[in-house]
Amino acid sequence: MGLKWIAPGLFGLAIAVSCAAGNDETAEKDCPVGSETCPCTTGGSCDPGLDCFSGICVDPNASGGGGASSSGGGIGGLGSSGTGGQQNCEEGCQKIDVLFALDHSASMNEEIAALSGGQSFTEIIDTLAAVNCGDIDFRIGLTDDNDVGFIVPSGWSGAVPWFDSTVMAIDAIAAAFNGAGASLMGGPVTPTGCEHVLTSATHLLKNDTTGFVRDDALLVLILVTDVDDYGEYDQNTWLTGVCAGLGCSTLPVPPLSELNSDLLALKNGDGGGLAAIVVAGDPNVTAGLNMCNQPGSCAGGSGYLAFHATRLWAFAELQSGTNGTKADICAGAANVPTAIKTAFDDNIDLACKGFEPPR
Repeated sequence: MGLKWIAPGLFGLAIAVSCAAGNDETAEKDCPVGSETCPCTTGGSCDPGLDCFSGICVDPNASGGGGASSSGGGIGGLGSSGTGGQQNCEEGCQKIDVLFALDHSASMNEEIAALSGGQSFTEIIDTLAAVNCGDIDFRIGLTDDNDVGFIVPSGWSGAVPWFDSTVMAIDAIAAAFNGAGASLMGGPVTPTGCEHVLTSATHLLKNDTTGFVRDDALLVLILVTDVDDYGEYDQNTWLTGVCAGLGCSTLPVPPLSELNSDLLALKNGDGGGLAAIVVAGDPNVTAGLNMCNQPGSCAGGSGYLAFHATRLWAFAELQSGTNGTKADICAGAANVPTAIKTAFDDNIDLACKGFEPPR
């Protein structure tokens, strides 16, 4: 909502690449500057056919079946060695479509930076790729809370506006997501009180023509915000005092049942094919500032504010079985990627195992 004191947005978080070596000479030999998944030149250039994102050369249109993991092994090998053959990994989902919807009001700079930083996001991808014994084919898209569609890095030349594990290596996906986060930070912010990560994400998926959502994939929405989705308290226009102008004039607000139905329709009505990870203010905790009738979940000494996310909490609870996960954003920016990794390890892994894709 633009009500949090923040350190400057920091997208200088380094991408940790597997070709790093003990000295400059060895590093250049193992991972030549300008080559795919290797550092860009000092001028930001790469070999022909490659684009430079977050200092890494990426091929947005790579061909082949399955990218390499950040540790050098194929995605198909992640997670499978730890099962000991005790689980039938042919059951459940083999594909996952993940859409991140991030509130990009000024108060969210720290959270976006923490989430999209190279190493943090690589760890999220590694965790995702290990779901259901590994060998998961996944897509990752990014949008905001203001109906702008898919967000890609500046200069993106990929055939689709999202990142596909069957054509991109994990390091390349992490670099591209980091670049997309930087593009998001540079765009116009959502008007105060009008943040709507869930509504924006639902509209995007419902009207998408790029083929992002697949019938046989588990659809996972990741919603990260420090306010609610069109919070009830933001649907008023205060005319006097400190609250003047803080209300949102966007009406009517779609009911949760309508949004959930729109998403379920994308999965042919199968609730097992839809999952949600919500990182927002816990509406069961009231602490700190209550501003303009907006109850706060937390308010720290640095000016941190997060307000009750009542609609988002309820949306997560609408999901069947273990498909809905909630985490309190008041735990701090550094906990955002940790909360998402934990959700993939626990709830999303179980949701994937329980999903029966159409054959």
